[in-house]
Amino acid sequence: MREGKLGRVLVARFRRGDDVLERLNELMRDNGVVAGSLTGVGAVEKAKVGYHVGNGRYAAVSYDGPLEVLSCIGNVSLKDGAPFVHAHMTVADSKGKAYGGHLMPGCIVGATFEVTVLAYEGMALVRKLDRSAKLFLLDA
Repeated sequence: MREGKLGRVLVARFRRGDDVLERLNELMRDNGVVAGSLTGVGAVEKAKVGYHVGNGRYAAVSYDGPLEVLSCIGNVSLKDGAPFVHAHMTVADSKGKAYGGHLMPGCIVGATFEVTVLAYEGMALVRKLDRSAKLFLLDA
């Protein structure tokens, strides 16, 4: 367990064509966020989400849009000394069918993506390799 205090609150809007995960990681780096949580809503032209299949591996599934982002939630930590976003996203198609999973590179913003980041102070969240899971997990 780690304990800190709520620090800054950041709100940003990503533009059409942006890669959601790439921009989230960039936002954290540019603003020095090393511990925090995030939520996002908006729309994507393409969604790419994954699920853990074991042995530290993920399988990815892509969906073509337009898709509505129902929810994007995650956290921010340090991995190999750099800010790292771990998030999950749920999207829905025009018929209301929902798809979701681990946010992967390749989720491309449609009309907009709006994110709110709660940056924590007085703590560092660090990811370390868990050899049994073969994943970089929070050391908390």
